[in-house]
Order: sequence, then structure tokens, then C-alpha cells
Amino acid sequence: MKTNLTLLGLLGGMLASLLSVSCTKVEIDEQYVKLEQIVCSFYGSDNAPMEIKVQSNPAAWTAESDQSWLKTDRSADGSTLTLTADDNASEEERSATVTVYAGEAMEQITITQLARSINLPHYKKHDEFQGLGAMSPSGNYIGGYESKYDDNDYSIITPIIIDTHTGEEFRLGDFDAMSFNITSTHCISDDGLLFVSDGEHGVSLVFDKDGTYFALEEPGYSQVSVSNTGAGGKYWVGYAMKQSEDGVLGGLFVPLVWVDREVHELKMPDKNWRGEDFWAGILLRDISADGSIIYGTTWEGDDGGMVYWTNLDEQGQYVGKDVHKVTTVTDRDGIQLNLVCGMSATAEKYKVSPTGKWIAGIYRIEELAEDQWNVNYTQYAAFYNTETETTTILEDYSECTGLFATDDGIAFIGNGTMALSSGIVYDLNQGTVLGSMSEWIYNTYGIHIPENQIITYLNADKDCIFGNIYDNGKFLSYSIIPPYSE
Repeated sequence: MKTNLTLLGLLGGMLASLLSVSCTKVEIDEQYVKLEQIVCSFYGSDNAPMEIKVQSNPAAWTAESDQSWLKTDRSADGSTLTLTADDNASEEERSATVTVYAGEAMEQITITQLARSINLPHYKKHDEFQGLGAMSPSGNYIGGYESKYDDNDYSIITPIIIDTHTGEEFRLGDFDAMSFNITSTHCISDDGLLFVSDGEHGVSLVFDKDGTYFALEEPGYSQVSVSNTGAGGKYWVGYAMKQSEDGVLGGLFVPLVWVDREVHELKMPDKNWRGEDFWAGILLRDISADGSIIYGTTWEGDDGGMVYWTNLDEQGQYVGKDVHKVTTVTDRDGIQLNLVCGMSATAEKYKVSPTGKWIAGIYRIEELAEDQWNVNYTQYAAFYNTETETTTILEDYSECTGLFATDDGIAFIGNGTMALSSGIVYDLNQGTVLGSMSEWIYNTYGIHIPENQIITYLNADKDCIFGNIYDNGKFLSYSIIPPYSE
């Protein structure tokens, strides 16, 4: 905050003359405390410490708990507050308040700890993974990989599979990143196969829980990748670059489906999303858990035109075909452009509901700007019903993203189109908002999660949730799973 103080000097008596006016700016620092989370929950026992990001001015903040069973700890760099809860030996829920002070500023965190007998779903932030992990279609497994440095300062990669029924963690060996270049997690199947990207060779590596692995190869194709799987592991979907009969790369990525590990190439639409010849191809991204609906994107330039199939023998058709429109315009240089109103997406692997009834995405409107040179985009969250073949465009949610929908029409919408960190839950049948994602999780599952986390997937039983955290330019995954079985 800046305050201007004008000092007026009046010299003389009754005929005083104004000799000078000077302005001096005095800097007054704004004092504040900003917390990543102000409401949180602990289970009755066996809790891991909870970390909460803190921003403050002045930087030397302090934290006090009003209950002895809840301990606070400030990180050395002052960026993190760690809360640690003792086990609750009583049969009653209890609460505490932590107050964070920075100079004259303060903020409070409300903490609830459940009674020892209450067994609620488990929430976990997967910061053990490098980047985003993946959940299997039925929620049986969560997978990803860890990246760290050994004692000799060499980068080591460790694929990890977590059994959500028991909490057992399978660490599948330590690999030298120089010779074993894993760059992202693709997906994990219900039978416990983890698919990761070999960034050096552009193919999927497939790991089993016992640590065995293989590079995915198919005759006649190169850069073979699997993006996602159906329930039970029967179906895999992905893509590859197709080779011509003489073995030369054809230059197009083609959509591939594996049924019981036998590969099938799907028929692409006659033209791409813009009504033009394909020049890059289609990458399959997702399949409904029951295997009935397959989805991919054209991925030519920034198009990301959404395509779907209802069986292996049919030709692909565009998601939102009821609202898909191509208009040819001429820019100021006399160049013709095909502009599209249609359904688009990026590289998300969770877009299709468990039975394939709903496909989530963005409805994008392209228009030539007034300068007759640039193209303007307007985008809305949208959801396509494959049964009625109609698109629901949520015009109240511009510059938002349709992330996922359950079969009964509970839709998850991200605020924004890139680097999403918040969103709402929307009932497509009633046309009503059910709250923010954190509010909906609390109302449905009885646990608190931070506001900066979005939901990207629910299994068919709705007892397993997977989502993303975007924090300080970095993506992480989190999960909510049922209590562990005995």
C-alpha cells in the first residue's frame, strides 16, 4: 500500500506565502497470510502428517494450535506448515484450530479429527510420482513412477504400482535414467499392468507387478503407444505410426485397439476435423470401462478434434456431430481458411463415462477477427450424449473445460482450459450446480480436500476418485479410495 503525504509549509504571518510543496512517498508493506487450505480432516488413527503451503508478509510467520493433540511445525524455508495429529482414543469426533500469524496479519485453519471407530475413504496426494500418475478403470490399482538421485548423483527411475484394496505398494526396480528413459505415465489396467512412455524410442513400456516388463511392438507400426485400458484389462487403446508396404513410415498416426492383446486398426473419418485431408492422424485417448465407446483426438496443429467409435468395424465419427460445422472464410491476404465450431480436447485420458454414455470436452467456436487476419476462439464446457447423439453446451461456463461425467449425468467442469486448479460439479439432468469439487467431495464422502484439486475420473461404483493438483507450475495426482480390506 502506498500513501502520499503532502507537506505544505506556510511561512510568514497573515500574508503567508506558499514557498514550496514537496511530495514524499512512504512505502507501507501490506501484511498478509495466505494458506493453501483452511479446512482439513484427519482419520481417528494412523494419520500421515499433512503439509499446507504458506505465503506471508512478513515472511517470519508462526503457527499455534489450540489443542495439544495437534502439533504444528514450520519448514526451514518457511514455505510449509506441517500438521501432525495424535490418534484419537475416544469415540467422539474432535476439532482444533490452528492460527498462523505474520506481523499483524493472521489466518486460521479448522481441523476435524474423526472418532477412532469411523472408517472413511482414504485420501492421498501422490507426490511420490514424477508428474501425473494413473488409476485403473475399476479403481483396482494406481500407478506411476518415482524419479530421484542416488548417492552418486545419478538419476534413478522406479515404476510403482499401488493396490488400492490393500494399500500394498509394488516398487518395480531401480533403473538408470540414462539408459531407461521414462518420461510419463500412460495408464494402468485392472489386472495390474502399468504402461509408461519410453521417451527415447517413443513407445510404451509395460510393467507387471512382479517387475517384468516389455516394450510394446506391433509388425508394420512404429512408436506404438497405449493410452488407456478398459475394465478387466481386455481392451487397450492407443496409436502408432503406420508403415507402408515397403517398410517406409507412412507419416500418419493411426488409432489402434487391442482385444485380448490382438491389435486392430480403426477406420478414420474421411476428412479431418476441418474437412481437409489428414496430415498427422488420430491418437486414441480413452475407452469406456465396458469397452463400448472408444475416443480419440485428431491432434493436427492445435485442433484436438474429438472422434469416437461404437465398434471395431465402423468408421470414426466426430463427437458433437450435431453441432459440428465447418465454414470457409477468406482472410485479408486472400487465403481460404476452414473454421470450425465443434468439440475439441487435448491429451486427457479420462473423458468417457464407464458405459460410454457421456463424452466430456470443450465446444470451440472459431471466427475470423475484425482485422481479417487472426482467428478468435470462444470455448465452453460441453458434454456429448452418445445415446441421443446430442451435445449439451454449457454457455454459462465459457473458457471452461468438460473433464468427465458419470453415467447418470454428474459432470465435472474445470475453471479454465489449461493448467486447471479448480472446478465445479454440475448435474446435467437437472441443470444445477452441486458445488465446487471440494464441496461435492465433502458432501458425498465426508472428507475435506484442498480447493486447488480437480476431479478427472470416477469409477463405475463411484467409490474411487482420481484427480490432478496444479501447484506452482507442477502437476501431481491425488486419489480417494475405499477403506482397505482386511
